[in-house]
Amino acid sequence: MMYDYLPVSMVDYPGKIATTVFVSGCNFVCPYCHNSQLIKSKKPVKSEAEFLEYLDKRKNLIDGVCITGGEPTLWDGLYDFIKDIKDLGFSAKLDTNGSRPDVIERILNDDLVDYIAMDVKAPKNKYGLFVKNNEDIEKIVKSINLIKNSRIDYEFRTTVNENILSLEDFSSIGDLISGSRRYVLQAYKYSDGVLDKDLCGEKQCDIEFLKNIKEMLKDKVDKVLIR
Repeated sequence: MMYDYLPVSMVDYPGKIATTVFVSGCNFVCPYCHNSQLIKSKKPVKSEAEFLEYLDKRKNLIDGVCITGGEPTLWDGLYDFIKDIKDLGFSAKLDTNGSRPDVIERILNDDLVDYIAMDVKAPKNKYGLFVKNNEDIEKIVKSINLIKNSRIDYEFRTTVNENILSLEDFSSIGDLISGSRRYVLQAYKYSDGVLDKDLCGEKQCDIEFLKNIKEMLKDKVDKVLIR
């Protein structure tokens, strides 16, 4: 369910001034998760009605809405929520871990989102570090293909932590997303809310490691970005 929202964001929706909505509940246990308070479903801070009222009053100030989590595709009300956003005239961006391709397919088929950012956590053989249910791993591949073949703008992205993923791992990820438009490398940054501090460590990702990944994948993906 919708938990809360950030009134204005300049970074969550590329090229747009956005409001970011946080949906609680997640089926993954990412070691570096910085929104770990949202893994379990929580009582909403703001209601959907309050949010839509806020949005309606800011049509001249905000371009779009970024829906993130947690994992939004677990929420039964997601489809209708996005439809309400679109009916108000806003663009919609969905952040997802890709574990619910049936939800993604329905949203894409009905042209409800304008941008999807999908986290590709690891190569398939390392997804066990992130998922609660191994059956979700094959669903990841289906979601990647759905998004790659869609008509909308999109990006795949990975949080880069050298304690978890090696250069060889990123070569395998490159094979998974080969031919895609945009791949974003998100440098790991330590915070007190990190889910597994022992595994992730406190050291921020080395910029040279990020540059090496970018160079390695330049022939597999149209554009590799470092954030």
